[in-house]
Amino acid sequence: MSNVVVHRVRSGSLGGSAYFMTPELGFRRVPDGEGLARAIADYVTPLAGARFVIGNRLDEDLPRELWEGDERSRELAEYGRRLAAMNLLPSVFDIKSVLDERDLRLAMKLFGLKQLSYGNLSVRRDAETFWMSGRGVDKGNLRQVGRDIFLVKGYDPATRTILLSVPPGTDPTARVSVDAIEHFKIYSRIPEVGAIVHVHAWMDGVPATLQSWPCGTEQLADEVLDLVLAAPDPSRAVIGLKNHGLTITGRSLADIFARIEGRLVQEIPALE
Repeated sequence: MSNVVVHRVRSGSLGGSAYFMTPELGFRRVPDGEGLARAIADYVTPLAGARFVIGNRLDEDLPRELWEGDERSRELAEYGRRLAAMNLLPSVFDIKSVLDERDLRLAMKLFGLKQLSYGNLSVRRDAETFWMSGRGVDKGNLRQVGRDIFLVKGYDPATRTILLSVPPGTDPTARVSVDAIEHFKIYSRIPEVGAIVHVHAWMDGVPATLQSWPCGTEQLADEVLDLVLAAPDPSRAVIGLKNHGLTITGRSLADIFARIEGRLVQEIPALE
């Protein structure tokens, strides 16, 4: 399992270069030549030390009145449909079509993945909890709490585990988005943030992370948080994730969408 593929092109219009490509649809070009091996090592070495926070603990303690969600979770579903209408959600990809049974078990064990999807969104419920879209689900069709939408209630740093409140009978393999650690840190540090959206698109002139960290790592979460805190208004920040996409904070989901509609470009620039 890998977060980056290096493809060396020797001829043709793209020849004379090596391309670093990631599952997040980003890429980076490096000229071929004597320095290629060093460039690969310099790029991959930091990623090898990345600390993933993708484990979940599902506690069946969600209050009965939230089993069907609430106004905030329904708002999350509504704006998930808005993302789909903006063509920002590539089709969900069933990895069973490319992985055998052994590799499927490995993907589930390492990443909690059963299928692939892109982007995520969350909305604060109260001072301690927030609703967030699930992992590998269709964000344009968020329906069920404990499958498509999760209530994040905390984080255990000792085990690097996201803590979820779910209804009784929830599938034990269900998972919240891998970016939950990033959202958790932002909500915890900045009370004014009421919603967060992550899309695989770009906006001109945004500050960006210096490293292409994998999704769901502490390093990515910490660097994004630092950039959000450095923004003129952290509650309304737009942060670029290098060769990946955007994390956007807002007072509400309505606030975020009012600021991004008509301004996003789907082609993510290759940042050196």
